[in-house]
Amino acid sequence: GLLAVLAGSAMSLRKLNLDAFPDVTNIQVQVNTETPGLAAEEVEQLVTYPIEAVMYSLPYVEEVRSISKTGLSIISVVFREGTDIYFAREQVFAQLQAARENIPDTAGTPEMGINTSGLGMVFQYVLLADADSGLDTMQLRSLNDWVVKLLLLPVEGVTDVLSFGGEVLQYQVQLDPARMLSYRLTVREVVAAIEANNRNAGGWYVQRGAEQLVLRAVGWIRSGADGLADLGNIPVKEVDGVVVRVMDMARLELGGEIRQGAVTMTSRTASGKPQARGEVVAGIVLKRMGANTNATIQGIYDRLPLVAQALPGGVTLQPYYDQADLVNKAVSTVTRALLQAFVLIIIILLLFLANLRATLLVLLSIPLSVLLALTVMAQWGISANLMSLGGLAIAIGMMVDGTVVVMENIFSHLGRREPAPAGSAGNTGPPGAGPQYRDTGLRIREATREVANPVFFAVMIIVVVFAPLLTLEGVESKLFQPMAISIVAAMLASLLVALVVVPALASFFFRRAPRQRNSLILLPIEWVYRKVLRLALDHRRVVVIAALVLFGLSMAAAARLGTEFVPELEEGTLNIRATLAPSSSLQTSVALAPKLQAILMEFPEVTYALSLIGRAELGGDPEPVSNIETYVGLKPVPEWTSAANRYELQALMEEKLAVHPGLLFSFSQPIATRVDELLSGVKAQLAVKLFGPDLDVLASKGQEIESLVKRVDGARDVSMEQVAGEAQLVVRPDREALARYGMAVEEVMALVADGIGGVSAGQVISGNERYDIYVRLEEAARRDADAIRDLLILAPNGAWVHLGEVASVEIEAGPPQIRRDNIQRRVVIQANVEGRDMGGLVSELEERISAEIDLPAGYSVVFGGQYENQQRAQARLAVVVPVSLALIFLLLYFAFGSSGQAALIMINVPLALIGGIVALWLSGQYLSVPSSIGFIALFGVAVLNGVVMVTSINRRVMDGGSLEAAIEEGANSRLRPVLMTALTTALGLTPLLLATGVGSEIQRPLATVVVGGLAS
Repeated sequence: GLLAVLAGSAMSLRKLNLDAFPDVTNIQVQVNTETPGLAAEEVEQLVTYPIEAVMYSLPYVEEVRSISKTGLSIISVVFREGTDIYFAREQVFAQLQAARENIPDTAGTPEMGINTSGLGMVFQYVLLADADSGLDTMQLRSLNDWVVKLLLLPVEGVTDVLSFGGEVLQYQVQLDPARMLSYRLTVREVVAAIEANNRNAGGWYVQRGAEQLVLRAVGWIRSGADGLADLGNIPVKEVDGVVVRVMDMARLELGGEIRQGAVTMTSRTASGKPQARGEVVAGIVLKRMGANTNATIQGIYDRLPLVAQALPGGVTLQPYYDQADLVNKAVSTVTRALLQAFVLIIIILLLFLANLRATLLVLLSIPLSVLLALTVMAQWGISANLMSLGGLAIAIGMMVDGTVVVMENIFSHLGRREPAPAGSAGNTGPPGAGPQYRDTGLRIREATREVANPVFFAVMIIVVVFAPLLTLEGVESKLFQPMAISIVAAMLASLLVALVVVPALASFFFRRAPRQRNSLILLPIEWVYRKVLRLALDHRRVVVIAALVLFGLSMAAAARLGTEFVPELEEGTLNIRATLAPSSSLQTSVALAPKLQAILMEFPEVTYALSLIGRAELGGDPEPVSNIETYVGLKPVPEWTSAANRYELQALMEEKLAVHPGLLFSFSQPIATRVDELLSGVKAQLAVKLFGPDLDVLASKGQEIESLVKRVDGARDVSMEQVAGEAQLVVRPDREALARYGMAVEEVMALVADGIGGVSAGQVISGNERYDIYVRLEEAARRDADAIRDLLILAPNGAWVHLGEVASVEIEAGPPQIRRDNIQRRVVIQANVEGRDMGGLVSELEERISAEIDLPAGYSVVFGGQYENQQRAQARLAVVVPVSLALIFLLLYFAFGSSGQAALIMINVPLALIGGIVALWLSGQYLSVPSSIGFIALFGVAVLNGVVMVTSINRRVMDGGSLEAAIEEGANSRLRPVLMTALTTALGLTPLLLATGVGSEIQRPLATVVVGGLAS
């Protein structure tokens, strides 16, 4: 039976997914709309609001967030946890049809965003060309769009590949206004002519004898230089018997489309010297929500040789960010802790049992329990990640507890010399052989039955303790539910092993009673314990008073412990955001990025620095060109020489980067940044959200709050979202002047949109490749305000009028972006927290903002980000923990049939609290969700030991002994199993306590609490 279970488990493990962390992203669907040339306020009014308005009628919608900025609208529709993502996408898609009716055709077409999550950016790479390859970034971008991307998309788990950087090729028609004036032509006439001359057609079939021919008419514009010639020869108009062609009024060239982003890179050569690569083309592979991270990345790597074959000579694809490395590091952190704990448990068991066979039997419960737990995870679709495997690392010491108690009792029974009854099968033997002893199988069965009840209830108590974690909500549920499930599965498996497998195997291992060896370590401990126990029984009042005093002191210390959501996870890669003035151009950012990279590369810990400027194509982060986001690759921490940890390194980097004044720097990590943004719309741990209707008031009051937050101790990387200061060249029609010429506002708008902004006149198609034909006025006619004022418009009466005569053209300041949460405009002051607990920081901010900031009516402040998650988790735990304790009491009552004895065992809980709180206080850690779960685990283990002790005392009372003697004998007899269970649990967690690998930060508070609590 055991072999069959093992075979089945091994088969199901192939379905087990591997991830770095549980995906904590909420269920959300994005709606993206590209709005060519429209400013943020027009985008908000024409596109964002109509889409937002229809989304609230959908079922299970919890929140709608939006961002409106020049040329782009992004709406995030957040659904209730547990909603099926494909159901959510169907609902949003259906509502988009209603929204489109209220959006002008000129404002763009809303599209559903990519089905990915906060952990979706699993693989990122750059395309690099050798100097002698002759390829520029425009050609590299085309290679990425039409070769690399198409080869990577079929990989299982990949939902999209975003291109970032380089220039997207366009067939550009640069119109000369003077020539157009002479031919009395408008931009729209040129566009119409091009569209009419770029078409293929099909005519079905033509018969030819016994054959049929497919009839095709091929009128598409060809690609490359031939295509420019085709475009130039398109007739637009006939003037005085002469055909006017596109080439007569325009310059035709292959150029790049209007860019919203760029990528620059500096890496190290083989000798370790920094090498500036300049502008490069990057690709970001996005994983489908729910896909297996490890399998997806492996699929990408399997596909790379095919990509290399397809790329021209001198071009290489070089990965720079790969979540598989993070997955391996996170998993190895936990597996290393598991192996170290296993070794420590072996030592404890050998020292206490002093029998190799008994130790092996107890140890067998660990791999069997782990295997069965992994099988449950595979069947339930729970990935093996830092949290679920961390649950097994936490439970490893508890897995052996039931087996230790059973094995210790079997060992004790087998060691007793009990003659078999006369005439029984056990008393047969040759004459003169002396008395035989009772059959070992019967004694093993008896020993197991004797402790089966306490072991069953002890394990069920652990299960009951962790079961309420399944009721957590939001981020904390996705973080800690996998841990709870893996622990519960492992403990139930360990119960099966302890009560069924171990006794069965013991009957094979111990066919003859084992020779009893006294444990060398246990003898002195027993001697000391007897003395201490006697002393405690003689001075019981002193013991009780001392316990109460210590409990009171620990509660006082707990009140002074800070609070946080979860400790920040170390990813091994830095993410540095540099924010320039809102009016900064792409060229300014592209020139600055390599200078910042050069400073970062001065640190020997840095392996590369890659800057993402602005945004990628639709589906990426919607950043302005004034934002430089730099990925900084780091060597393993043991190899660092400049600093001991990430915070020290960040401080040194910030100090050196300060040579560039006027820039705002924010330090984080890639996954942390993306998850923070997807959860709360903010790329930081803490968000101070100011809501209100007027952008000017939001900007001024936001600046006041920003300066206040900067003065508060513990807040770093404080910055306010840019909601003002974007330089805008605004064309405002003069309606009276237009009326004098009989002109409509539409004619001014058409000149701005089509002539200055440009308009697509179809595409050039070559195989898979598609490139826009883009028509606009030549650069000299639109380079500044004076040139734009001099542009001419044809009036209905035939007169040509300068734009400056019928409209004002002035530079104004406007909002670069407008963000809204649930229809309300808001501005966010974001901050990260360092050297202080988040709860204390927010409490101080609440008091000071209330006292020092005078907000007008209609304006309010809300704290979001991780603080929001922390508050929700604490509120739920405030219910969950008492419920857990009540369930434990109920189980104890059923186990002992006495509320008094149940209460006696429950006294272990406050006594365990003492050590847990003191351990947190001494280690400088805060009360967080992991440490709260540590207390829950601690209660279970503490109660388990109490169950074993009280059961032993009860048995002696029932045998007729006095209470005093029963307590003393029962306590002494249970010293070995209680010490073994406590030590195996504590030492099982010690590797997590001391671990420094990726993800160890989130397990350490939990381990600290349990180890400290077991000591008390």
